[in-house]
Amino acid sequence: MAELDFQIDWLDGEGINGPELSSTQASLQIAVGDSVITRVLDARAKTTRDEIYVPAYPLAEWLAAHWWFLTQEVESPLKANDPDFVRRHALNTTLDGYSFPNLKIIPAGAHIHIVWVRNPPRNRVDFLNEGEAWVDKNEFSEACANFINQVIRRLEALDIAETFLQKEWAAIQMADGDETRFCGAAAALGWDPYALNDSQRDLMLEMAEQSTGSVLEEAVAALDPRNLRQGWASVLQAIANAKCNSLDIEIDSLRRRMGQHTYSLERKPWHSGYALAQRLREALELNGESMSTTSDIARAFGTSTESFDTVMQPVDFDGAALIEGAVTRDEDGNPAFALRQRCDNSKRFGFCRALAEALEFPESDTLLTKAHSERQQRNRAFAAEFLAPSSGLRDRINGSVVDDDEVNELATEFGVSSRVIEHQVTNHRIADIWQ
Repeated sequence: MAELDFQIDWLDGEGINGPELSSTQASLQIAVGDSVITRVLDARAKTTRDEIYVPAYPLAEWLAAHWWFLTQEVESPLKANDPDFVRRHALNTTLDGYSFPNLKIIPAGAHIHIVWVRNPPRNRVDFLNEGEAWVDKNEFSEACANFINQVIRRLEALDIAETFLQKEWAAIQMADGDETRFCGAAAALGWDPYALNDSQRDLMLEMAEQSTGSVLEEAVAALDPRNLRQGWASVLQAIANAKCNSLDIEIDSLRRRMGQHTYSLERKPWHSGYALAQRLREALELNGESMSTTSDIARAFGTSTESFDTVMQPVDFDGAALIEGAVTRDEDGNPAFALRQRCDNSKRFGFCRALAEALEFPESDTLLTKAHSERQQRNRAFAAEFLAPSSGLRDRINGSVVDDDEVNELATEFGVSSRVIEHQVTNHRIADIWQ
C-alpha cells in the first residue's frame, strides 16, 4: 500500500500579497509511494524538478475545508457526474492563482483512492506525471494532518492568527467520537456538517440512534439526500422484513470449515472478496463447478431450493434507488436477507453478495448498495468469483482472446451476466476481451 508524503522547505515570500500566503511560500513536494505528483517542467527556468514553488497555505486550507468529504464521502452512481461531488474531491489546480497538481481524492472505506492527471500547463508550469494509488485512510489522514499542522505552526511562528485554516482545523481537532461519526455521516451524504439546518441535524441524529452495525455507514453512501427520510424509512422496513426471511444454514459451522480469516488492510477489497469466495468453494468442494441455478446453490449448501426461492423473494426499496439489499440475523442467529426485485441471474448475484456479508461479518447488520465503498466492492467480487470462478473460466478458455460469442456462452453456462464474465476474465488476467 502506497504512502502519501509532503515535503516542505520554507522560502522567503517577500513581495507576495497576503500574510498567510507570503509567510507560507515554500518548496513543496508531494509524493505517493515512488511517484512524485509535483514533478514539473518549468518553462521559465527550462528545468525539470520534483517540487513546486508555491504558498502552502491554499493547499492546507483546501484539505481542512474538505476534510470530512475527503475521508468519508464515497462515490456512487448518484454522485459520479455530480459537479458538486467533483468540486468536493478534485483539487482546484489554480488555488489563489498558484499552480497545483490536478488531484482527485476519493475515499472508499479503509482506503483512499488518489488519482492525478496532467492538465494543460498553467503559469508556464507543466505537471509531468499521471497515476493513481490506494492509500490507507489512517495514514492519509495522518499525512494530511501533519502537513496542515506544519503550515499552522509556520503561521503562528510569524504571529499570524485567526485565519480560516486555523479556525477550521481547530473545530475538526476538537471533535470527539460521537461528533466525528456525525460529521462523517453528514459528509458522506454530501452535506457540510458545519452548515446543517435544524431539520437535517435532527434527521441525522435520528438515523444514528436507529442504526445498527454498518447500516448507517452504507446507507449514507447510497441514499439520495434530497429524499433522505423516505429512503431511510425504506431501509429500516427492509431490515425488519429481513429478520422474518432467514435461511437455515449453519453459517458458523461453515465459517469454521473455511478456516481462520483475517481481513487485511494491505489487500485491495476485491482481492479479499475473491479470496473469500475461493475459500468457500474449497470448503464446499465445488472446484470450478458451475452454479447457474438456485437449485445448484441450494444443493451446495445442503438445503432445499424452496428455502432459497423464499429468501430471494423481491423486496421494494421505495425511495432508495441505490439500495439493493439488507443483511441481518433472525432470533436464532441464522442469516436473514431482504433483496431487491431482480431477474434470476441478478437474484443469485444479489444473494451471493449478501452471503459474503453473512460470512465475513456475521454479527453485523449491513446493506447491499450500488455505492463504491470497500464493503460493496468486496461483496461484488465475492459474488462474481463464487458464481463464475476464475479457475473454471481458465479451464474453459483456451486462447488469449475471447469474443462476444464466447463471453455470452460462458455467461449462460455460469448463470451470470456477460458483464460479470468480462470483469472476471479481465481482472484475473485470464484473457483479453475482443472489442
